[in-house]
Amino acid sequence: MMCHKKVDEEGVVALKEAEVLLVDNTFLTQIKDQLPKLQWAQGTWAGVEGLISHFKDKPKPTFPITRMVGENFSQLMAEYTVGWIISHERGWLKCKENQDKCEWVTEGNIESYRSLRDLTVGVLGLGNIGKEVARSLKAFNCTVHAYARSLPPVDKRTNNVDKYWCTGELQMFLKQCDYLVNIMPSTDKTRGMLGGETLKDAKKNAVLINIGRGDVIREADLIKALDSGWISAAIIDVFTEEPLAKENPLWKHPKVVITPHTAGASTARDVIDTFIANFRRYSQGLPVMYVIDWDVGY
Repeated sequence: MMCHKKVDEEGVVALKEAEVLLVDNTFLTQIKDQLPKLQWAQGTWAGVEGLISHFKDKPKPTFPITRMVGENFSQLMAEYTVGWIISHERGWLKCKENQDKCEWVTEGNIESYRSLRDLTVGVLGLGNIGKEVARSLKAFNCTVHAYARSLPPVDKRTNNVDKYWCTGELQMFLKQCDYLVNIMPSTDKTRGMLGGETLKDAKKNAVLINIGRGDVIREADLIKALDSGWISAAIIDVFTEEPLAKENPLWKHPKVVITPHTAGASTARDVIDTFIANFRRYSQGLPVMYVIDWDVGY
């Protein structure tokens, strides 16, 4: 296993005979051409836009590279989503502000709030994380809508999604949802997908939660959507540039909650679980799972 981001020539020499590699994504880009016997590489990241960008104008690897996909990671992302929806609906951040001022206040959504069963939540992106988010929301009796690049076959659909939407139906999807949870990866087709005046079609008082990638909407477009009243709030964990610069206007925007890209923390457990599951398949001559598709970008 190699997890260093700086090439260690002695270490690379030791890997010349390796057929399988569990490796940091960035390190892999530096050593790929020095490992003639490599048959499969398991990356340690869930996001793969760095690899996609690196190989965009270069020959693609002749061996499969697989993403980290973990049940624990997906659950953490789902917990973040459900937790912030409840917090926003019940005004818990405002409660803390009132506590700091020693004020007993029962007004607005602190007292009159919606149950999750009253909400329609739209999940953009229905991979492993999106499916777990949908499952968790449905456990609280939410109405769950899902938006994906294409509709899944009927036999692959889940009871945790009440309605599926696909490319060409984004406008109608937005009109249905009290919360929009973006889990889309960063690809040529998703970058800027919610930008421009797209959110003008959102349901009244909709809230955007972004735990996918920051470039799904330009920050200027997000601020415009908030200031124009197209959406009522944004809970953002991912940004185009990280760390977020101190002078960035999002920090002090009254309708924005910021978390520092911590919605889901990658753990050694997730990486190892993914690797073991795939190594068993590899050892049995079966195709490995979660292979990066260079054409679609994830």
